[in-house]
Amino acid sequence: MERLLLAMSALIVAGSAQAADLAARPYTKAPVAAAVPFSWTGCYVGGHIGGGASKTGFTDPGITTGAPGLGFMTTGLVPGDRIGVNSDVGVVGGAQAGCDYQFSSNWLIGVAGDFTATDIRGIANDPFFGGKAGNPATLSTRTDWVASVTGRVGYTWDRFLVYGKGGVGFAHDRYSLDNFAFIGGVPCGVFPAFTACSASTSTDRIGWTAGVGFEWAFAPNWSALVEYDHYGFDSKRVGFFNPSGPTTAFIDIRQDIDIVKVGINYRFGGSPVVAKY
Repeated sequence: MERLLLAMSALIVAGSAQAADLAARPYTKAPVAAAVPFSWTGCYVGGHIGGGASKTGFTDPGITTGAPGLGFMTTGLVPGDRIGVNSDVGVVGGAQAGCDYQFSSNWLIGVAGDFTATDIRGIANDPFFGGKAGNPATLSTRTDWVASVTGRVGYTWDRFLVYGKGGVGFAHDRYSLDNFAFIGGVPCGVFPAFTACSASTSTDRIGWTAGVGFEWAFAPNWSALVEYDHYGFDSKRVGFFNPSGPTTAFIDIRQDIDIVKVGINYRFGGSPVVAKY
């Protein structure tokens, strides 16, 4: 009997000690997930649409080939005077891709490339000479596409970014002279039945571009942007061929293009919510 009482007493003491130990353990909450600031570091691809316009200047340098001595009046323009052609607003649309690196918490640098198809067109009358049949002689321009390779520097506020960009710009243009009395110093057609002269040509342009923009990361992998870009193309000498000559008249053409666009980017990576212990 004494042994039984001693065993029961030992079990009671051990159970009381375990209960006291369990009661002494502190209560710990589960870790709470905390959001980290959005990071712009990474690469992206996207698309854009918008509108654009151009200003083009045609200057006759008084140079022609195929008709010696007739360079004083090569196209019906007055040599040395510039004729400006301002386009209507045209629709633009294209794609872009690039990579960014965010540093010092709020600063960003990046590189990007874009390609934009355009429908930017302009036409102007020759103010110096009239065309055939009482109709004006006209100069026309059309920009088929522009492209750029740029660097950019920006400042971020979490999911908001403002930036400036600059780099090399490219364009493909088409030009035409319509209803002119002569091109290359030689009338069109055969005497006495002269006809109106029309000539066209196309060329690729290389220049510079600069712009500013605003971008908003509305989801971990998606951002929307608004951007303004200016393209500057210095004077380039372009030849217009007169099949009746045969002669070629040269015109120095300078062009500036302005584009405003909105777009969307898919950003690889993003900033997910992470657990913080």
